[in-house]
Formats: sequence, structure tokens, C-alpha cells
Amino acid sequence: MERVRWFGLAMMPLGAMLCSTGCTAQLKERVDLLTRDNQQLMDEVMAARDARDLESQAREMCEQDLIAARRETDGLRTQLANVPEPQLIERVVDGGGGWQSVPGGSMIAVEGDVLFQSGKVTLRSGAKKELASIARDVMGRFSDREILVYGHTDSQPIKKSGWKDNYELSVQRALAVVRYLQEQGVQPARLVACGCGEHRPRSSNDSKDGRQRNRRVELFALTAGIDVAAR
Repeated sequence: MERVRWFGLAMMPLGAMLCSTGCTAQLKERVDLLTRDNQQLMDEVMAARDARDLESQAREMCEQDLIAARRETDGLRTQLANVPEPQLIERVVDGGGGWQSVPGGSMIAVEGDVLFQSGKVTLRSGAKKELASIARDVMGRFSDREILVYGHTDSQPIKKSGWKDNYELSVQRALAVVRYLQEQGVQPARLVACGCGEHRPRSSNDSKDGRQRNRRVELFALTAGIDVAAR
């Protein structure tokens, strides 16, 4: 009996030591797990910070690009505002000189205010230089075409000029251009004078600028022959 008691007392420190060793191992494992979790959380926080910094940089770059685009737009608007209004209409293509390509040939238009004073059909002295250039085109690169000259007016009614209406004024203006082209050497058989009055506007007559654009003379160099006598 004494031997059994002595054995039990001898084993108690060993059991306590084994228990202590097992608890220490569990604690160490727990610490290691928490350490790994903490490191993972720190990595995630750093990744989130990096993503936030990249997003902030991208947003800043976008804002800078937007500011630059606005400055460029403002600059273009300023340049456009400073472009002078052309005294003569539509300097576009078809070999230069202001002629435009149209179905059947080419067309050039000249501002009515450049050609005539208000309500008048006598050519201004400054208009003759432009018409002389047109005459050279007609006799040169358009020598095989018929030339139709259309007079156009705005919608303002005739008051003091003595013309019956805008039809009559537009015809007389077209005729004045035709006669000047003849003086420059264009064959009369190639020329036709027409008047449209206010009935073919290219802008609204409700504004001063629109009415000015509508007062014009258009010259068409058409490839189709006009032979009234043969019809």
C-alpha cells in the first residue's frame, strides 16, 4: 500500500510537466495562427492602400487631362471667333478659285453686297476684280460649259429703288453680271441670266446676317448644253 502511494506521489510532477508541455504547445500554435492572420490582414490593408493610391493618381490624371482639354477647346473657340467673315462666299474646292462641285458642274457665289449697293444694279468698282477672275475661269477651265447666272435677294419688300419687286431686282442684277462677263470676253451664247427673287434663300430672313447671306449672285458652269433653239 505504501509502495502504491509512493508511486502516485512520484508520478504527479511528471503529469504536471506533461500537462504544462501540452498547454504550451497549444498556446504556441494559437500564437502562430494569430500571427499568420495578423500578417494576412496587414497584407490586405497594404493592398487596399496601394489600390487607393493608384485610384487617386488615375483620378488626378483624369482631372489634369480634363483641364488640358478645356484649355484646348477654349483656345480653338478663341481662334474661331477671331476668324474674319469672308467677303466673298464659300472658297471651296473644284480646282480652287472659290468654285464648288455641284451636280452637273461647278458653282461660285458672290455676296450681293459686294457686287451692288442696296436696291441698285450697277456693279461696284471693287466687284469687277472678282468678276474678272471668274470670267478667266469661265474662258479657261470651264470653256466647254454653259454659264447660268442666278440673282437672289432677301425677303425685304422693294420700297424706294423703283423696281417692281424682288424678282425684277434679282433678274437685273444677274443681267448686270452677264453683261460684265461679256465685256471680259465670255461668249454671249454661253450665258443665261435668271432671277429667283427671295424664293430660294439659304438662310433665314429673320436676322440681319441671314438676309445678308441671301443677297447673292450664283454662277453655275454646267456641262449639260442649253440649246433652246434646237428643242
